[in-house]
Amino acid sequence: MKYLVVALCSLTLATSVLLVSFNFDACCEYLGLLAPEGVSERPGVEHAQIEAAREDGAIPESVRGIKLHQPGGPVSLPDLDHQVREIDYAAAKFTVFVWVSALCPTSGIYEERLNALKSEFGSEVAFWAVNSDEMEKLPELRSHFQRKEGPLKLTVLKDEGNVLADRWGARVCPDVFVFNREGKLEYRGGVDDSRNPQEVRESYLREVLRSLLRGEKPRWRYQKANGCCPIDRVRPANAPQAAATK
Repeated sequence: MKYLVVALCSLTLATSVLLVSFNFDACCEYLGLLAPEGVSERPGVEHAQIEAAREDGAIPESVRGIKLHQPGGPVSLPDLDHQVREIDYAAAKFTVFVWVSALCPTSGIYEERLNALKSEFGSEVAFWAVNSDEMEKLPELRSHFQRKEGPLKLTVLKDEGNVLADRWGARVCPDVFVFNREGKLEYRGGVDDSRNPQEVRESYLREVLRSLLRGEKPRWRYQKANGCCPIDRVRPANAPQAAATK
């Protein structure tokens, strides 16, 4: 099903070049190529219910997983070339983790924006991508993220068994988590406020990083992630917490 979705979405994107006016979200949702926010395109899979942001920008109590200023704990995951990466939070001023998918249309839409964010902040902020989808195996992940034309510039880590996703509460792709040098959470949630890059009004992650790097309190600690496909887990998201390390 996911492969069909990707092929159809690619065809739609190519066709859109010929259109004078094109509303990406509206068109793709109408055709069934891009599900509404938090909705799975896989039949039989429960829709992801992503909590709305609070007016004060705080993390809602109902959000599962890690909360503000809680430690992320040790992270040791293999990259797509089987090299185990031990994350050192102290190696950069801040560390960003973002969940990605090789097959989710929304995740693909955000790759260019993630590359731009790394280019803008990469000298002071460490960026890591994480894939926890059970159905997405290393060969297809390498084929997608390490492609010659427009590869994702973030190193992708494979979270087998969705251990890290369960521990922190990642639900969809993309889903962002920002940590300080002490390994404590500063922000989680969305990259920005629209899947359509032409309709972005609030660039959450960019503004949060700018504030943190200036030594200021961010305007937001949480914003709703614009994810389309729930992470394909080997067990439900509300299963008992996974161990701290794999």
